[in-house]
Amino acid sequence: MKYETIKSIVLTILVCTSVFFTWSLWTYQPKYDFIENAKYIQNVPVSNVAVDYGTVIQPRYIFIHKNGNHYGITHHPDIYKFMKELKTWTFDHFEDISGTIKKEKFLSFVHGKGQIEIIYPDDIPIEMYRTIFQIEDRDIEKVRFDRIIIPIDESKQEINVYFICANERRVYKAVAQSASIEHIKQTYYTQAERYTSFLSYDINETKFLFLPARPLVLNRLQYYMDELSTERFKDALFTDPSFVKKDVLAFGEEYTDGSRLMDVDLSKKLLLYVNPAARGEIKTSDPNVLQKSIDFVNDHGGWTDTYYFDRLDENDRKVTFRLFANGYPVFNRYGMAEIIQIWGENEIISYQRPLFTLAIPDRVSLPITLPSGYEVIDQLKKQKNIQHELIDDIVIGYELIRDTERENIVMLEPAWYCLYNGTWRKVVMTTDERRGDIIGLE
Repeated sequence: MKYETIKSIVLTILVCTSVFFTWSLWTYQPKYDFIENAKYIQNVPVSNVAVDYGTVIQPRYIFIHKNGNHYGITHHPDIYKFMKELKTWTFDHFEDISGTIKKEKFLSFVHGKGQIEIIYPDDIPIEMYRTIFQIEDRDIEKVRFDRIIIPIDESKQEINVYFICANERRVYKAVAQSASIEHIKQTYYTQAERYTSFLSYDINETKFLFLPARPLVLNRLQYYMDELSTERFKDALFTDPSFVKKDVLAFGEEYTDGSRLMDVDLSKKLLLYVNPAARGEIKTSDPNVLQKSIDFVNDHGGWTDTYYFDRLDENDRKVTFRLFANGYPVFNRYGMAEIIQIWGENEIISYQRPLFTLAIPDRVSLPITLPSGYEVIDQLKKQKNIQHELIDDIVIGYELIRDTERENIVMLEPAWYCLYNGTWRKVVMTTDERRGDIIGLE
C-alpha cells in the first residue's frame, strides 16, 4: 500500500509539473525591443541636405508682357528675388471666373500687355501652393494651377492676382493683401528691356509657348562625378538594413530584404528602389503626392545636387524632379538627370534616381551657339511627322553625356529640348547641302 501511495504522489507531481510548463510556454511573451521604421531614415541620411517646398518648386520662367513684347526673367537669382517678394503677400477671396473668359479671349487674357506672368513647369495642387505662399482662403480646394498673373495697374485700389490652369482654361481671381505692387513695377516692369527678349509661338487657340528670340551662346561644361554610397541608401531606404541581402550582378548590385528590392546600375550610375507591396489598388488621385515626394527625399538627405520640380501626374501618383546646372535643366535618355517617384496609398512604390553628384566643374569649356527660337519653330513646322498639338513645351537645356574614355567625367552639352507627347526629346538640327536644314526629335 505504501508503495502505491508513493507512486501516486510522484505521478501527480509529474502531471502538475507538465501542466505548469505547458501553461508557461503558451503564455510566455519575450521582451523584444520595438523598432520604429522611421528611425533608420532619420539616423542614417545620405547627406545632411534638406530643403523647403519653395526651394524645390520653382517657376520655370517669369515673363513681363509690355507694349506687345515679352521679356523673360530666366536666371535663378533673379527668380529667387522676385518670388521672395511675392511670398510676403497674402492671398484671399478666391473666385472662379473661368466662365467669364471666352475661349478665343483666353490667350490675350493670360499673355496680355501690362502684366507679369509666372509659369511653373506643370500644374500644382492648391494644397501645395499653401506651403509656399500665404493663402488665407480655406474654402478653395481640389484645384491645380500652373501660372500666376499679376496685372500692373495703378488705377485699381484692390490688387487682383490670377491663378490659372492653362490646360483646363481655369481662372481664379484672388485679392492680394499686404502687396507692394509699386515695388514690383519699379524693380521689374519698368526695367523689362534688360531681360531676354522672347517670341510667342501659337500651338493652338488656347496654348502659347515662349522661346528666346535671338541665338544664345552657352558653354559646354565638364564635371567630375562623385559616386554616392549604395550602403548609405540601403541603410536609409530599408526598414531594417540588418536583414538586407546583397548580390553582385553583371550590371551592378542588388539588395533585398525579401519584400523590397534596390537595384544599382553601376554602368549608368542609377539606383532603383521598389516596394511592390505598396501597389495595391489605387482608386483616387492624391493632391498631397508632391508634398510627400519632397518629404521623402528630405527624410534621407537625397537632394545631393540642384533638383527642381519638373512633372506631376496625380492620377498615376508619379512625380519627377529634374537636375539643373548653370540655371538650365539637364536631360539624359537613360534617366541620369531625374529623380522619379511613384506612390501607393501611403508608401512609395518605386524610387529612381542618379547615384552620383556633379562634384567638381572642369575648367575646360567650349562656347556653343544655339539657334534662335524662330529657327527652331520654322523647322518644326516643316516636319510632317510632328503633331504640333502634342508639343507641351520647348526649352534650352543641357544633354548629360558620359565620357567614353574617362569613367568619372560627364559633359553637359547645350541643346534645345521639346516636351512632346509627355516625353522630353532633344531637338536635332543638322545641315545637308542637298536638302537644306532639317530637324528632328531624338
